Amino acid sequence: MKRILYIATILICFIFLFSCTNTQKTLDEEFEFSKDDFVVIEELDTHGGFHGDGAYYLTLDCSKNQEKVNELIKDWKPLPLTENLNEALYEKHYGAYEEKSLPKIENGFYKFLDRHREASNASDDSNIFNRYSYNYTIAIYDLDTQIMYYFEFDT
Repeated sequence: MKRILYIATILICFIFLFSCTNTQKTLDEEFEFSKDDFVVIEELDTHGGFHGDGAYYLTLDCSKNQEKVNELIKDWKPLPLTENLNEALYEKHYGAYEEKSLPKIENGFYKFLDRHREASNASDDSNIFNRYSYNYTIAIYDLDTQIMYYFEFDT
């Protein structure tokens, strides 16, 4: 009986560990914020399966923590998006899934991170269409609405 309990405990731990995504790690380390810094409007995660393919979509109201936003976006790039990112997010629908897509934003800033293992420069989007899979993250901050959109895509 003790052996069965021990094995069950180990299995539960493995299931818990492998079911977690690296989203919080990416937020903390690469984008230098936590979703707890702002008000979560919407959150949707479709990652799953053996390979962890899917998308993570987070919408944050940043109006109550403008100091943190100003600190974050000081090193981000001003919109418009590059041609590749515009194509990836809007034209080829790599930034969309069944229920959600990123809105087009005219006035704001963005940060892109190419997480593909073949990426030599994580902030360069020029090679995202030259691979068989996509692994990238983008955050876009809308200056007009004070809303941040955070999107991870993994294939």
